[in-house]
Amino acid sequence: MAYSYEIFFTGRDDPRNGCIVIGEDTKPVFFEFETQYLSPSSARTTVSSNRNPVAALDWLNGSLGVATIGDREIPMAHLVQQGSSTSARRFTSADGRHYEWRKCHADPGSYELYSGPNTRIAKFQKLPQATPIGPSHGTLQYSFSHDLLLLEVLVTLNLNRWLDGTG
Repeated sequence: MAYSYEIFFTGRDDPRNGCIVIGEDTKPVFFEFETQYLSPSSARTTVSSNRNPVAALDWLNGSLGVATIGDREIPMAHLVQQGSSTSARRFTSADGRHYEWRKCHADPGSYELYSGPNTRIAKFQKLPQATPIGPSHGTLQYSFSHDLLLLEVLVTLNLNRWLDGTG
């Protein structure tokens, strides 16, 4: 499948802290994921776009807590619900549509995003490479142009990466 856009994951290869997502779709794209530890049992990951906070993930005891994306507050567990298989997790977007991240069995660390059972709209690949903006450790290719959906996609992708990386 050919995708319309590609953005790059730079900075630290940590889905919660120090991850920078940069590129261009219909306009420049720039997101940062930064985590602050508030106490031994709580942390907050702030997601910023162009240096402005757009989402927050509040972690409790090192586990999933509550996500605030725009004006929507939702338990993080609702963003990574069991999908159509054991290697899939789904979420409901703010517009009520259902999306599902599926792990790529042939390419560990990669995921594909589906809208409906057979419509692939995005793919994340763990792919170290040199780019015009410096070294990158992953790419997201996608075929939609919607700011809030892109934010939800990045948040849920990084939640999936964190869950799969921490067991």
